[in-house]
Amino acid sequence: MSEKVIPSVGDEHENDLEKDVTADVPISREFVARVTSIKIMKPGLASSLVKEEPKAKEIDATVEHSKYLTHLPRGGTIVATPQGDIQFGIPPETIKDSMKLGITVPTYFVILGEMFDRQAGLNMAEFEFPAYFNFFCLKKKVTLICMPDMEPRVRAIFTETLLGPTAANCKGEADHAPSMNSSAYPNFREEGYYLDSMRRELNVNTLVDFLTFDARFEILLGDEENDPENVIRIKYDVFTKSFRVVGAKNVELAKIVEKFTYVKSKSLSGGSTIPTSYEPTPFHLPRFGVTILGSSHGFDPNGNTTGFVIWVNGRGIMVDPPPGSSQALEKLSIPPRFIEGIILTHCHADHDAGTFQKILKEQSVKIYTTTTIFDSFMRKYSAISGFDSSFLNSLFTFKPVKIGEPVEFHGAKFNFYYSFHTIPTVGFDVHLGTESLVYSADTNSSPEVIETMFNEGAIGKQRRDMLIGNSPLVGDHNLIFHEAGVPPIHTPMNLLVDLDDKVKERLFVVHVTGSQIPADSGLKQANEWDTMEIEVDDGKGEVDEFGRLLESLTLLTDNFSFTTETFKVLSENAEKKVWERGTTIMEKDATIEHLFVFTSGIALEQTEEGEMNRTYKPGDYTGENAFVGDGAKTMFKITAGTKVHAVQVPIAVIKPFLNNEKTLKEIAAVAALQSDGTWTSTSHNMILQTFTNFQKKDFLNCLEETSEIYHAGDPIDLSCCGVLVVQGEVQVLLDPASVNDEEDLSTYRGKNRGVDFIDTKCAPGSFLSDINAVLNDRGTHLSCEALSTVVKIRRLPRGKMIDFLVKNPGLMVQLLDTRILSLEEVL
Repeated sequence: MSEKVIPSVGDEHENDLEKDVTADVPISREFVARVTSIKIMKPGLASSLVKEEPKAKEIDATVEHSKYLTHLPRGGTIVATPQGDIQFGIPPETIKDSMKLGITVPTYFVILGEMFDRQAGLNMAEFEFPAYFNFFCLKKKVTLICMPDMEPRVRAIFTETLLGPTAANCKGEADHAPSMNSSAYPNFREEGYYLDSMRRELNVNTLVDFLTFDARFEILLGDEENDPENVIRIKYDVFTKSFRVVGAKNVELAKIVEKFTYVKSKSLSGGSTIPTSYEPTPFHLPRFGVTILGSSHGFDPNGNTTGFVIWVNGRGIMVDPPPGSSQALEKLSIPPRFIEGIILTHCHADHDAGTFQKILKEQSVKIYTTTTIFDSFMRKYSAISGFDSSFLNSLFTFKPVKIGEPVEFHGAKFNFYYSFHTIPTVGFDVHLGTESLVYSADTNSSPEVIETMFNEGAIGKQRRDMLIGNSPLVGDHNLIFHEAGVPPIHTPMNLLVDLDDKVKERLFVVHVTGSQIPADSGLKQANEWDTMEIEVDDGKGEVDEFGRLLESLTLLTDNFSFTTETFKVLSENAEKKVWERGTTIMEKDATIEHLFVFTSGIALEQTEEGEMNRTYKPGDYTGENAFVGDGAKTMFKITAGTKVHAVQVPIAVIKPFLNNEKTLKEIAAVAALQSDGTWTSTSHNMILQTFTNFQKKDFLNCLEETSEIYHAGDPIDLSCCGVLVVQGEVQVLLDPASVNDEEDLSTYRGKNRGVDFIDTKCAPGSFLSDINAVLNDRGTHLSCEALSTVVKIRRLPRGKMIDFLVKNPGLMVQLLDTRILSLEEVL
């Protein structure tokens, strides 16, 4: 491929980004000077356990090994060829893996299968930053290799992220309070052009070339006539669903299976996988503060992209969560239920890549942003996932924000404004009482640039006044989080260097690496995983952490909630408990006298055979079986997998508040399922084992109360329900020839999925259900037969299955278009 020479973006800064991202300089961990009224709390664990260092990935079963391969830590495989390196699969931030490992960032990328990993909630074709790096730093185009139907989707994605919404899709009136006139509305395209005049000539074709597979499912790289020795062919095999990379004389260099999953961080759910140095401590819930998830940018191989959690009265709202943030919060002992919403500042991949991870994590969350940004996000992720935007919208609650109208969140007021960036972007400030913090988001805060733009008629007076008046550098905020980066689309560092020292004391620089901050400048970077608490002197005291943790008891049932008086009684009788790693928390067959709510660490529940039954993480509880009868005993031994902290409350204190007959019946039903092996069987399933304990209890409560017994050769009906195999093996069959109805072939991604031949044995823990047929109340073409002498199953009725999936949107997304969740695969 011929390389197009790309013009520079501002002569004085053209080498800043390239120089910075290639430097292997660790982020500074020096303790910063405390600011009046600010407490900085360090996490109670080594940071290396939260952010793992990239290293060569072990060979994946989906890739046949050869000397030409490099396996990236986050997923994806690079194949070295005479035509240049070719990367198969593009999970978020694999460009950082290449940089960290000293590998040249490829210019050829192959999109594998579906672009959206529904288990991880991530875009598996994150080509934005590889394209930006090659274009702006190396002055090269990238080539995306994909199936023909993928190209229009990729173009739609890139149009939203590179150029932003069209004028018709910018909703100025919907985005602003009625009191604001149209001169306050940004002209996003013109502002982007003003920041970077080169953008007037940019389009998708400027950065990306496309190669799509031909009718034979092949692609040719190189000049076969003049240089046949260096020609490379990529061949897709529709039967094995794999890509073959073939060189001269038909020599196979690599074979890569299409099915691809994001490489997740190490699990803390099993005793053998918990690092011995992992010693978590309970997380202190701030009245008002921030936990830093990342403070760097999308090209830094050593740091997470900028994102954080804002805490208000013990409740959190995530801002631009980086990929893996939910797992990181778990390791910091922060239960996911304490995070109620997400603020989406804009639709660049370094700011929105982790959003769907949180959306799909557990319960439904709220998304806060403007209508313009939200619509752009929906168009982008509809193209990525293949799901219709109306379906995606059903997975969460959109809370539109308006510029000029405060948004309430647990007693705090958020004020949003449009910053000065290349696509629609919101910054904001947050006020709780007389205290406040502010976040610039991506912007150029230079007053000179803004004034010049106004004088030349590029923006109106009210827009000019808002950009200058709402600048994070104006006002007396307790904490200022301000970005810096490569001008002109980011704030020049010298603007921050020249600030008054009193402002710098309150300022934390984000969207940078430590090496970008000049020495002796008085500026400092926000350190990943630090929590900064602003002391609020309003006489209300600190967050009632016991009360907050005891709220988890309300999830015992949908039909029960505690009153303020109840919380007071429980808190007065609660006691903190600590167990060292390896010590016993509860013996098997011990009388249950207390309910334990875990606040940090990992507790392990095992069968007598040593099989893991479940793990307890922060926010989980145990001991509820004592509510259904006097003298209840434990079914399993529970030990501390790490140092474990918990809140202990006597059963006798809680029981009077749990006299609801339906509540007790539900608890008894789950207890029965724990004792008959149903709970343990779900621990073997690759999807069901990812359920939180709350989800698993809810799932078990949806199952029919009585099990069904079958014998070898008996047919098992799978119509309009789900079936959990508890004991024995079954055979499941699907003959594609029997499926010819258009409805049966349709999917939630809007295309004919085709039907694969299914003939598989399913062991205990397998979940069988033609999900699409169940949701649409149609019959199934699946047939099932008992193989073992005794087979025990439990059914999940259609109505309860739908209710469960609606409550758990992440599971809904994972299960759509599937029929079998076996122990090792999804069919």
